[in-house]
Amino acid sequence: MDDSAEQNTRAMKGTPSEHAPHSVDHSGLDRFGTDRRFAQSLARGLSVLRAFQPGDGPLGNQELASRTGLSKATVSRLTFTLTQLGYLERLHAVEKYRLGSGVMALGTAAHVTLPFIDVASKPMQELADELGALVALAVPDGPWMLLMHAWRPSQSPSVGLRLGTQMPMTRSAVGLVYLAEIDTRERRHLVDKVLSSTAEERVEIYAEIEAARKSVERDGFVPSFGRWTSRLYAAAVPFRNTQLGAPYAFFTGASSSVIDRDALMNVFGPRLAQCVARLHAG
Repeated sequence: MDDSAEQNTRAMKGTPSEHAPHSVDHSGLDRFGTDRRFAQSLARGLSVLRAFQPGDGPLGNQELASRTGLSKATVSRLTFTLTQLGYLERLHAVEKYRLGSGVMALGTAAHVTLPFIDVASKPMQELADELGALVALAVPDGPWMLLMHAWRPSQSPSVGLRLGTQMPMTRSAVGLVYLAEIDTRERRHLVDKVLSSTAEERVEIYAEIEAARKSVERDGFVPSFGRWTSRLYAAAVPFRNTQLGAPYAFFTGASSSVIDRDALMNVFGPRLAQCVARLHAG
């Protein structure tokens, strides 16, 4: 790996404090627990599966309880059930669990339902090679944006983030471009119920979303200069597919020690916007 690729890798990984915390409530119980239509047992089981993060080794019941906020007794019942159904695999030697083949099958099925991926792969790979930087697709995941697909430059294949990495929706270019693109009702729900806890936070988030919207109108992309992790410069572009409805977001980025603001604004951002525009036209 050359120096620029190594710097890119360090920047995109960030520091532990810059990544999503492990103790995240994915169950939805706080938001929907009073709704009679809401299946709380199912939600708890899914929260156990979502507690596994990219780069994790096997996890035990105590660690899963800590990450989900559920009691250890509840987690023990859930891990037993999920193991029987094939969604977890129990490692008896260490009394821990890892994701099983059932989760992998769901992930594969979800991935192939994105009809534009095959069409996007060639131009996005060419862009990654041209820029020498990661190009990726992100989808919403609660208060995060989830890196779902990535194209890496051929000359430095280790550069970039891992698939499954979560980026905070309000602190990343890819998150802000998504928030700027969704409809008003969904945006209000996310900002008011999920992304903020005070009136001051809501005002700040809405201001950032409006700035992102204007940036897309003016430049075709949203830039970020160390917003999520201080060493990463990134640009994001919204993408809508008529077969899917909900918007997605493409982004590209590199270490601030490798590219400067001018390169992001005049090369990286515009080139990504051009590629995405061709996908829309196609």
